[in-house]
This record gives sequence, C-alpha cells and structure tokens, in this order.
Amino acid sequence: MTRKAFIADVAAATNSTINNIDDVQIGEEGEDFTFVFTTGSGDPVCIRALATDTSAYPKGNTYFLGVDSISAPPAFARELGGIQSTLTGLTVQGLLSKAAITLRSLAIGSREDPFCIDEDEDVIMGGSFEDDHLSNHGYDTQDNDEDDEGYDNDWAPGSPFSDIFMPSANITMDPSRLRAIQRRIIQDVTRAKLAGFRVGILTGMRAESSDSILSISVKVAHLGLSEQAIEAWDLEPHQYIVLLIHYAGPYASFQKVMATGVRQLQIEFRLGVCNRYKPRLSDAVAAFSTSKLQTTDILSTELGETPEDDDDRKFHTLFISSPMNQLINDRFLNLLKIRKNEGLEWEGAKHFYDLHQSRAAMASELQVDPSALQDDTKKDLPPLATIDHLEDSDDEDYSLPLIAMQFSLRYLIRCTEFCLVCHKKTEDSFEALKPYVCSNPLCLYQYMALGFGPSIEHSVETQPYVVDLLVSFAYSSAHRRSMRKYPIGMGLVVAQPVPNATSAATAGATSSTSPKDPLDAESKVQGIHAVDFIMSQREVIMDAEDLCDVRVGDWVEITTQDATQAPGNNVFHFRVTSYMHPHMHLVNSGIEAFTPFSGGVSLPPIIQESNVGYTPSRNDTTAPPSKDRARVKLAVFQKKFDDLSNPQKDETILALLRNMPSINEMIAYIQKMKAIGEPSFRNWTDRLCPAALGLLRWIVASNLSCIVQVDKYPGQPEPDAFSKDAARLGQKVTNLPGWAQFRFAQGAPDKEQKFHKALLDKKGSISAEFPTLFAWHGSSVNNWHSIIRSGLDFSQTSNGRAFGDGCYHSSDFQTSLGYCAGRGTGGVYPCDAGLRYWPGSNLKITQAICLNEIVNAPQEYTSSSPHLVVQHVDWIQCRYLFVRCDDVPIVVHNGNVLNSPVDPEAIQYIKQDPTRQVIGLDRKALKIPRSAFPSSRTFSIENGAAPSKKKPDPPLNPKKKQKHRSLTNIFFKNQATEDEDDGDLTDDSDIEDINFLIDDEEGPSKVKADAVPQTDFVPGSLERSSIKLLGPPSYATPAATNMLARDLQTLLKVQSATPLHELGWHIDGDSIDNMYQWIVELHSFDPKLPLSKDMKEANISSVVLEMRFGKNYPMSPPFVRVIRPRFMPFMSGGGGHVTAGGALCMELLTNSGWSAVSSIESVLLQVRMAIASTDPRPARVDKGYRSDYGVGEAIDAYLRACRAHGWEASDMGEFREGASMAN
Repeated sequence: MTRKAFIADVAAATNSTINNIDDVQIGEEGEDFTFVFTTGSGDPVCIRALATDTSAYPKGNTYFLGVDSISAPPAFARELGGIQSTLTGLTVQGLLSKAAITLRSLAIGSREDPFCIDEDEDVIMGGSFEDDHLSNHGYDTQDNDEDDEGYDNDWAPGSPFSDIFMPSANITMDPSRLRAIQRRIIQDVTRAKLAGFRVGILTGMRAESSDSILSISVKVAHLGLSEQAIEAWDLEPHQYIVLLIHYAGPYASFQKVMATGVRQLQIEFRLGVCNRYKPRLSDAVAAFSTSKLQTTDILSTELGETPEDDDDRKFHTLFISSPMNQLINDRFLNLLKIRKNEGLEWEGAKHFYDLHQSRAAMASELQVDPSALQDDTKKDLPPLATIDHLEDSDDEDYSLPLIAMQFSLRYLIRCTEFCLVCHKKTEDSFEALKPYVCSNPLCLYQYMALGFGPSIEHSVETQPYVVDLLVSFAYSSAHRRSMRKYPIGMGLVVAQPVPNATSAATAGATSSTSPKDPLDAESKVQGIHAVDFIMSQREVIMDAEDLCDVRVGDWVEITTQDATQAPGNNVFHFRVTSYMHPHMHLVNSGIEAFTPFSGGVSLPPIIQESNVGYTPSRNDTTAPPSKDRARVKLAVFQKKFDDLSNPQKDETILALLRNMPSINEMIAYIQKMKAIGEPSFRNWTDRLCPAALGLLRWIVASNLSCIVQVDKYPGQPEPDAFSKDAARLGQKVTNLPGWAQFRFAQGAPDKEQKFHKALLDKKGSISAEFPTLFAWHGSSVNNWHSIIRSGLDFSQTSNGRAFGDGCYHSSDFQTSLGYCAGRGTGGVYPCDAGLRYWPGSNLKITQAICLNEIVNAPQEYTSSSPHLVVQHVDWIQCRYLFVRCDDVPIVVHNGNVLNSPVDPEAIQYIKQDPTRQVIGLDRKALKIPRSAFPSSRTFSIENGAAPSKKKPDPPLNPKKKQKHRSLTNIFFKNQATEDEDDGDLTDDSDIEDINFLIDDEEGPSKVKADAVPQTDFVPGSLERSSIKLLGPPSYATPAATNMLARDLQTLLKVQSATPLHELGWHIDGDSIDNMYQWIVELHSFDPKLPLSKDMKEANISSVVLEMRFGKNYPMSPPFVRVIRPRFMPFMSGGGGHVTAGGALCMELLTNSGWSAVSSIESVLLQVRMAIASTDPRPARVDKGYRSDYGVGEAIDAYLRACRAHGWEASDMGEFREGASMAN
C-alpha cells in the first residue's frame, strides 16, 4: 500500500461511525489529517495526525499526534503523547479507534453526559468516580483527608511530582503515621487470610515501601469446578489460582482508591496458576515486566531462590489469563467505584459502566433504575464465586486485596457465561466448558484476528498434540482443496502466489538470468520478481532495472523453480533485514539456525545444471555439488488473502504452514521466553511471519470443540510435553493399539445444545435405558478440519450413497476403516509424495476415524442395515477421535487390556444397547469409559434434567463467621487442616509471610529464620579507595536530588529488612557522598552458573556496578555500568548482556524502554537477572583482566549497543562531563 492508499483511507474515514470522532479532513499536502473529538460536555477538540512516511503506509508508517485546539485541557496532550509509541503500522481507521478509546477513558461522566473532561486537571486526577459527577447527583464530595492515612500533601494532585509517580510514604511522615499505615496493611491482608485465601508477601508491603507485590491464592480444588472443567482448563486440583497485586507506589487502601482517580493509581494485577500458594519473586517481576527485550535477551530466573523451588514456584498463565487480566486491570477499579457510589452489584456496575461508555446509548437507557441492575446469577454457584466482602463486612474498612481476589474468582469461575472480549453476559442457554465470544461480529473479529481470546501460546504449551492435530487437519484440507471456510476478514497479508510454470522450470531456465526470460517478464507484471539468490549468505540480488517495493521488517516469499516439487513444497519465507538496491538480505532462524529442534524447515539445494533431478529429503542439509547462486522468484507480502481465488488460498495456506515452526520449535521457544514474562509468538519476528501467526490462531480458535489427548501417541518420546501426569488412562478406549486417542470433552456448544435437544424431543420414543448408541465413522484426513468444526453432514458425496442420503456409520471398526482412504493417499498435485502430512507435525497423521454417539432411533434412520445411515445431523455427536501416525504398524492383540497401568475393574464403562454394540479392532465389543459423556450431555432421560456435577472437593465457605484467633493459629492450624483435606503434602507458609502478620513491634515473638549465613559475600569489604568517584555534578537540581535521596532511603530500608542471600545486591549507604553516583554490589548468584564458578576461582565475591543519574531523573534512565571484574566480550564467548566496555545492553536503560514509574529496586533486580542470564551465552569473568572498566569505554559501548538495536540512547554528555571531573 502507498500514499494513494493513505489518502483513500482518510477519505473513507470522513464517513466514520466511531463514537466521539467527527469531521475527518485531509491536509493540503496529503501527508496529514485532522479530526474532532467531541464529548457530552465541553468544547470539541481538534487533533492533527501527521503521517511520517505515507509511501510505507500502513506497516512502515507511524504518526505524530498534536492538539490544534488552544483551549483543550492539558490532559489531552498528555494522553496522546502516551500512545505515541504504539501507532506504528496502524491504518487511519485503526488510529482513529485508538485515539477515541484513549481519550474516552480520561473520565467517566454523569448519566446525562457520558464523558465529562473538565479543564481543571485536579478534577481529572482526584475524586471518587470524579467529584463533579458525584456532586451533580447529591453524593458526598467532602475532603477525604481523614482517610488519607497520613500521606503527605506534597504528593497530592497538582503537586510538581503528582503526574510522575507516588513515592515512598516515609519521606515526610512521623513514626506514628507509619505504624498506623502498617497496621492497616496487616489488617487488609489478614482479612484476605480469614476469608479462606492464602497470602504471600513477595516484596515490600511495608508502610515505607515504594514498590510491593502481594500474592493471594486459593486451591483449584476449592473452586467448586467440575472435573470436566478442571480438565478442559488444564488445571490440577492441587494447584493454586494466584492473583498478583503490584503496587508501583505506596500501599493504597480502599479509602485511598476511592479518593483517587483511577488513572493515578499505580496498581496492577496478574492472574495465573502455581503449584504452591506463592510464586517466585522473579516470576512475579517478569509477569509485570514492561521491558521489550530482544528475542535473545532472555532473563534468567535465578534470583537467589533455592533450586527445589524452580518447578513448584513457577508462575504460569491460565488459558484465559490475557482476557482476565484485561478485565481486572481495565475495569475492576472503575467498577468498584461505581458499585460503592451507585449501590449496585458487580453485574449492575458493569451494565452501568457500559452504558456510560457508549455515546450511542439513548437518554432513557442512561437513566436506568439502579434497582433493575441487581445481580441475579448467584444460584448454583460455589461460595467463592458469590461471597462479597463489600456486602458482608461490618465496617467501612474494606480490604482492597480481598475484594480484588473475590472479583477475579467470580469472573474466572463464571467465565463461560461472559464474552471474552466485551465481557458482557452471553445469551447462550447451553453451558460450555470453555468461554467464547458473544454474537457481536466485532468481538468475533477481535477474538480470531487480534488474539483477544485464550492464549495460543498456552494451547501449544499445554496441549501440543491437540494443536498438532488441528494444524495437520487444516494442512490436509488445503492440500486436497477440500477446505470449506477460509480465514476471511482477518486482515491476513500474504505473498502473491507464483504461477506454476513447470514448462519453464528446466535446468536451463532456472539458471538463466536474461531479462528477456518470458517467465521473468510475466512475473514482473504480477508483482513477482525474478532474482538471483545466494543461498549461503541469504542474499538476494535484484535486476538493475527491477525496483522492489519492500522495507526492512517485511516478509518475502522465495520460490525455487523446481518442476519436481508440488506448489507449497518449494516456497520459503524470509524477513528482510536490509535492502540497498540491488542487494537485499534475509533471515529466517528456522531455516538458518534452528538445528537443535527437530522438524525445522531446511532449505533444499536449488535445482541447477549439476543437480537436475535431485530430490532432497526435508531434513537433508547436505547440498550436492552445485553453485551457491540460483535464479528464484521473490514476492513481497503485500497481497490481501481475501482477494485470492480459492485455489490460490489453498496454495498460500500450504506455503504458510510448511514454513510455520514445528510443534517442537514452538514449545522450545515458549520455554525460553517464559523467563521474561508471558510468551508471545508476536515477538518471534525472525521465525514466524504475521500471516502464519494469524492462520495458526484461526485454526485453533475456530475449533469450538473441547478436545483432550487421552494418552501418548505410539512412538511419542520421553520426556515429552505431554507428561505422564497428563495421561488420562482411565478415559482410554482399550484394544486400539497403534492409534493416538483424543476425546471430545465437549463438542461445539451449539452442536451439543442441538444434540441435547434432540434427545429430549425423542425421549418418549426411545429407550430410557439406552437413549443413545455408538458407531464408527471413517473419512479421509482432509475432511476432518470441517467435521470437528461444523459436525458431520452429507452435503458432498465422497464414497457413493448406495443406501440413501445421510451420514454413514458402522458398528464394525474394520468396515469404517475402509472409508478412511488408503495410507499414503496423496493430494491433488502430481508430485506430492512428501506432502501427505504437515511437515512440522509430530503425529504425522495418515488416517482418522471417530466414535460417535447417536440418538438410538434406528427405525427412523434412512437405513439401519448393513450400515447406519443417519439423515439427521443433530442426532450425531463425536465422542472419540482416533488417528494413525505414520510408520506405526497395525497390530491386533488378543485380550481385553494391553499394558494398561489402570485397573480395568476401577473404570466405569458405558452400558451399551446389546442389539447395537460397537465392535473394535479385535472384533470384540468395545468398552467405552463413561468419560465419553461430557458434563453437558449426562442427564436422566426420564426427566430431562441435568444431574449435579461431581465436584473434586467441597468448596471453602468464606461466609462462615470466623472466631477471633491468634495469627499463629491462622497460619498453622487452618493450613494443616486445609492441606489434610486436600490430601496433599503440607504447603507451609513462608516464615516472612508469618512474620508479616505478627505485629512488628513484638520482635521476640517472630518466627526466627536460620541465622547461618547463606552467602560468602561480606558487606563493607569493598575497597572504595580503588574506585574513581565523581565530583558534585554541575547539573544537579533540587527536584532530582530530593528524588534520589528518597529512592536511596527506600532501598536501604528494603536492604535492612531482607536476608542478604535473598536480596542479591548491596549498597553501602554510609559511603555515598554524591547522590548522583551509587556503587552497588551484586552477589550470591546461583552456584550452578559459570559466572559463580569463575568468581569463586578468582576469589571475587561481588560484581561492582556504578549507577549514574542525570538531571532529568526520573524522566530519563540511570546509566549503569560494570566497574569490576572485567567480563569476556560477547565475540570471545561471553554473555550476560555486558558489553565489551562494561555497559549493560538492556532496552530498559534507554529512553526507548525506560518508564518514569520504574523503581530503582526493580532496575537492580532486572540488571541482576540479565547478568545471570545464560542465553544466548552465560557471563564469564575475563581471567586475565588487570584493570577496571573505564567510564569512557562504557559510554562508547552503550551508544554502540543502542545503535545496533535501534534504541533511543540517553544523553551521555552530562556523564562524560562528570567523568572528566572524577578525582
């Protein structure tokens, strides 16, 4: 797309229907446009958007936003500046939508005026649900200083620092206020404990803390979920659902939250799962990390935690962590304010909130009677989903952490009732096992195309072979051109498919570079370029007169001119790393460097004169004798997938899937990336193109059935992502050796609902004892992509219809097996012997057959002998799916059970109709575990009612009145009882968590920790005289000096309250005489690290760092460098993100990655984790070093690293000035 497209999109936006956006006009030069943001109150605000590069629109373009209206509130400029870095690649429509959402969230107005952005910033920043709104409706708007818990007015809205962050509360408070705040913190945490939750203090949570993380958790077994739901959500009863709460400033109580604007509150939430009640601090920090590290910049999880904690204390995301975190972070505090001020329950508050966010709402809708917004969904839910601290508390000192946990669990447990995107209640009467979206088309688009639903990364990690199954079916469907629905409307941008010009693909044609080549000329017309490709260097050389519209970061498709290969088998995708005509350099780590992973794509040698007829295997990386340069076709990813013909869509899908990372690669990438937070395939920029990611998301998300793998597939390696713990042997159908088994825990919800209704409709004419029967259905592999999505039908005829119209079934396995198509059956292409299955698959599916449940009314079937021909598709539901893996022989064994570790007597089997028993591979009646019945299907045919679901454990009842007990009893007695009831090993509370809830004034009563030193580091042993220090900087300002003094005081308090070996860093506060230069020692690294071993050999107990702060701190990052020891440079085998000059190579420490709200404590933590990183290589001490790193070489190395990564560097001038003044 080009400038012409930009102008066209602006013109189209003049008729925009986006709420609050009007009067879109193009600028005179065609490089900018203006639009007006309107609200229900106040003057319209004109905003100008300047496109930086319309020739690269939209992917390579970004925008600068400015406010043209002189009278506009300052808040507008601040909010627009905050989204500046997120505008790259947006279309005009996307920019307008993002701007509208951002400006709309500035304030929530009155019922009459949904949006009320006042010119006075203090009104925006302060007040509960905004003071002007409350006063207009008669609410109490008196000053809430009495409830402000001693926070000094220097940090009130409007003060010089109020728009930066809220620092530690100990700066100007006397000891009595500190104690009052600490008692309130302990009270809030204790209330969460008394409500039945486990609490853990990860860091901070003191009155003087400026950065704190609290965890609140509950066992999965106590949630009251059905066994089917626990299985479908990839949970285990012994695990804990954990809510992490991060206070980026001082602790905020309920009263503080109600008295402060939501946007000024520095509180974040993350919901996940852990094997213990409290995750590791490093995992918690990673969960809240906002730094955008490169793929290779992996942070180590080493933080001083003991090795045995590595697995049990890992913090994992849930399958819906992303939408749940979005709901909690974006809406919880707003809804809490609405609840308290409007007297509503959670559902009423959500409805009230949604009405005030919609400008299209009618006035009558905005004046809805609050009494009509009461929550009526409390029936049949466990206590943890209905308990409400806001209703049950006897006083107004509500515990915000407790309310947040109850809110989170309420919507987690009931997630199937709500849309994953807009969070509104769905209208479906059928209870699904997994959540989905509502009927709004926009929600469906965001779910499919933008990844607003369950995490695709979570699906790959927890159910790799289910994903393998789905992708394999999609591949086969496209390969045989039998795909009925395509990923239309998802905005996929792909390459123009190259015509299959086999006639020209001869040895002479492929080596020709003549511009008169007829194939070359045809390709240029179509936007496909004939180019020379130097394979070893991944370099493309364009013809001199052939200019290519491509930019760095674009993806291109290379097609080899090989007549022996089928379309899709000779196509390779690369990302452009540089382009200076005529030279273009490409990268794809899957083709170049992913040799450790099996199943990676390997670029075969290109057919030339010396190797005509050579057909390499997929894993053959040894090139036959040939030149390194070949003639190939190149196409840039610029074509809309929706505009392709169906055959072209099939070829494109094949090409994308063949170049997609294998299942093994995906799992390995996820495991590597989990060290720095939630893994995202979006960041795999050198391996997975956006179109392939969109296709993968569509393949997985469009499957609404809940499919689970029952047991390992034949030949599955050990160890494997599908662990022994995940095996569901009690659900396995026996006597089917050689077949991988998958079970439909639930079919597509709409299909299950129709099946359930069909059973109820026929209950008067079918057997009450045997309402259903089971039968086999076999079909070619390419048909299963459609079958598992839309169910069986008979719209197409594949094998004839000798017994009438309908879906053909058989009671005999061998009969249906004959309809699965012969092994090795190819596709529609002439040379496709190597394309039978998706190349990245571990399963390598060659056949598939399903075991279906059918309404037992054979007298009404089209035919019941010799086959069951069922004409009513709603009478059929798939319960088991069996797939054959390549090269696994079919073996028939005698006996009923084959090497099953599960006692067959302990398994409950379904009682089948004796006249219609299903026959297995061994010609004997098949035993089907009762687990074939999903929870939604199990019901009594006599009354048509669903029975109560089996619960794994009785849920906790937090509503039960608690007697007053000592805190020691709270932690030890209840915990022992809880864990004993769960049948688990006791998960003891950590000592620091017990001590936290014991009054810190009662020192002797605390539980004493082990006093034996657990580190060889000795504070105060550093020879300070050997370090050159700065003189007082000329740029020092009172504001920065005061800020640094407060930060230092906070760190020293944390240091004094934390065991030395757990903290991992040390600052000698007594030796700091220049507030702009700190010396920090990092110590107590994991003894398993090569760095630790090197330090021990060199008799070094710490890594000495220097932190320098500029005059603009905290708006600019500190400069951090290593002083000693010297590390081996990266080029010599070193690592740990330390440059050759000693500077740290981290985006966090540049203007690109720095945030003014970042605390120094979190900076030290992330720097320590980076130095301890072992990827791509671990840090190693230079054993031959004789001198410390110098300031000048560190500054030079820092600037080189910024240029190499494209980061915006900080101003180094003031630091060079300081270096010249060093004494």
